[in-house]
Amino acid sequence: MTSPDFSIAFHIGAHKTATSHLQRSLREATEALADAGVRFYGPAHFRLPGRSIQRLFGTLEKPGLEPRRTPQDQLTLLRKGGHRLVMSEENYVGVLNSPRRREVRMRYPYAARRVTALADALDAGGLDIFLSIRNPATFLTSAYCQQLLGGRIITMAQYLTVNPLDSVNWFSLVRRLRRARGVNRLTVWRYEDYQPLFPQICAGLVGEDESRLVRPLPRRIHVGLSSRAVAEVLQKSDETAVERVANLARKHFPVSAEAPAFDGFDADQHAVAARAYAAQAKAIEGLAGVTFLRP
Repeated sequence: MTSPDFSIAFHIGAHKTATSHLQRSLREATEALADAGVRFYGPAHFRLPGRSIQRLFGTLEKPGLEPRRTPQDQLTLLRKGGHRLVMSEENYVGVLNSPRRREVRMRYPYAARRVTALADALDAGGLDIFLSIRNPATFLTSAYCQQLLGGRIITMAQYLTVNPLDSVNWFSLVRRLRRARGVNRLTVWRYEDYQPLFPQICAGLVGEDESRLVRPLPRRIHVGLSSRAVAEVLQKSDETAVERVANLARKHFPVSAEAPAFDGFDADQHAVAARAYAAQAKAIEGLAGVTFLRP
């Protein structure tokens, strides 16, 4: 058990909710935060060989290599005497797109179990969890484009047979996390509100005073695909080196006034998604023990 003046924040995503922008903004302030007693680690640390959170803290769900250190020793190494440890790694709670072609009925089905496993391993009095949610229609559109960028080329219609709109139920995820052992504060916000909420999000993660050290990067990190780019990808999907097709198409046909962003849903589907999203957000806001940030 660590000292009572130490706490851990874990930003678990979700994917496609400006996670990279938040992570890189925090990374830019790493040294200043460290001087203030806050240690930040994100994908730049946890995605190096042998440095995944599962490997470092021994929470692998399948038999694998034993960690080099005990979880407490590893925690001490990362903490470096600070009073707050902040971790951000959306891949810890699950993948964005399953490589299997089975229908997805639940997003991040093992998130609560994995968060509890980490809290148990760290034995540091629990974790403050931070999660961003997004409109199901735009979330799935972005996830589809990410799949194209990864070289798995199918049409949006085919993608939706495996990833139906109702598979995105943020209330279900938040409720499971709230019930998980080892979760202290649970803070949630909408991706659509990310920009005005940036100061509040950082204050929750690193502390009110320390958040002044973090400045939002002035640009988006990952720009999606335009409709023209998606059409180009699907037309050339039979070519070799398909993993490069979408990236080249994004470069040659960027999102612009002349080439609008790809949209995988029609107006009626967007209306259904908006109603579902509003209902989910309202239900999340009503959960005990959840802080739902609003601008």
